[in-house]
Formats: sequence, C-alpha cells, structure tokens
Amino acid sequence: MASIMAKVRNVTRKLTGNAVLTIYTAQGEVNSLACQFNPDEYQLTARVKYSTQQRAQQDSPIIQYIGGDITTLNLSLLFDTSDTSEVTLGLVGTTVKHNGATDVSQYIDVLLQLVMISGEIHHPPMVEFTWGSLNISGLTQKIDVKYTMFEKGGMPVRARVNLMIISPNATSVHESANPLESPDRTKCRVLSQGSSLWSIAQAEYGDAGLWREIARANGIMNPMDVPVGTVLKVPAL
Repeated sequence: MASIMAKVRNVTRKLTGNAVLTIYTAQGEVNSLACQFNPDEYQLTARVKYSTQQRAQQDSPIIQYIGGDITTLNLSLLFDTSDTSEVTLGLVGTTVKHNGATDVSQYIDVLLQLVMISGEIHHPPMVEFTWGSLNISGLTQKIDVKYTMFEKGGMPVRARVNLMIISPNATSVHESANPLESPDRTKCRVLSQGSSLWSIAQAEYGDAGLWREIARANGIMNPMDVPVGTVLKVPAL
C-alpha cells in the first residue's frame, strides 16, 4: 500500500476550492488527492431499518424501528489530461507542467486502489470526501470508470469516474452554514492490527485517556474486545 500512496502524492493537484479525497492507510498515513474538476452534482442517501410484524386478523402490520443504516454518497468526477496541465508533485509543492496530452490513467490507477483490500485490515482504506460544507468519511463500495477520449495511439486522455462511498455516520454530513456554530467533525477510523482505542485517542485527541469518548460513540462495552478492521466513529470534542 505504501507504493500506492506514493502515487497519490504524485498526482496531488494544488487547486484552491477543489473537492478533496483524503485516504487513510492501514499504516496510519494520511494522503490527499485534490480532484481535477469539481463534481456537477452529488447524491446523498440516508436509510434507517424497520421490521414488520403481521397482526392476526388485521389488514395492516406493525412497523418497528430497528436502528440506523449506512449513508451513501454517489458522485461523478471528470479527469481530463488532453491539454497542458499543471500538477503538483509530492507534498513539498514541486510543480511540473505537462505540455500536451498525458495518460489520464495516472489518476484512475490511484482511485482504483480505493476498492483494493489492505492486507493489514482486510478491507479497502478509509476515504474522506470534502467539498464546501460536505464532509463524509467511510469506505468506497463502487467505482465505475468510463474512458471517453483517446489520442490517436489509443492513450486515454479523458475519463468519467462514478464513485460510491458508504458511511456509518448518518449525521453531520454537512457542516453548519452558520459561522457562529461549531460544526460536528466526527471522523471514521479503522482499527488496524496493533492499534487500540487508546492509540486512536492519543492520535486524534492527544490524550489516550479520552478513549472512552470513542467507546461511547460506538457502543463499545469492552475496549479489549474490538475486532481488527472495525470502522470506528471518532467524535469531535
């Protein structure tokens, strides 16, 4: 995964105001990929779970609320390398200009890693999508790539990517538009091999003793009995 994340660094664009995909690796690395173009639209779907029970000699069943379900974000991103582009390489801000068309696969290859399984946590990396007031973190369930433009030799230079992200956090998807209110910045993290609620609390809050806040947000009774690969909500304090 480390080499894959190096690719993420190599295609990071420095574009003010653009949507950003932040990828959290099993090794604890945080890498960001600024989208080349902002999406035209996106769709959020929030669900809850119900059960039904038929009543004897009654026309209508009893509907009982069970609990919350995942929130789904669907969006479409365009990548176009058919003309001169300016790409920021690495996290140090070195800028390289490409004159003429380049292979758009340099972006697509990075995005496809979002559905590749990590050997340490046994599922793909966590991802966070941020644009304007929208902030949602979770796992990538689906990526569809459609190549729509090619050079004469067959090199793809334009692609449309449809992305589906699922999140266990149905609340605080959008930050408050009121600048006087503090937005809920609840994050999601994956419990990897060797990590614990204490280490996550130390990394996120700077205080391992605040692990109880994470446990409370996730309904965890025994912090020693949390399986590796569990997606954890990390609430803002």
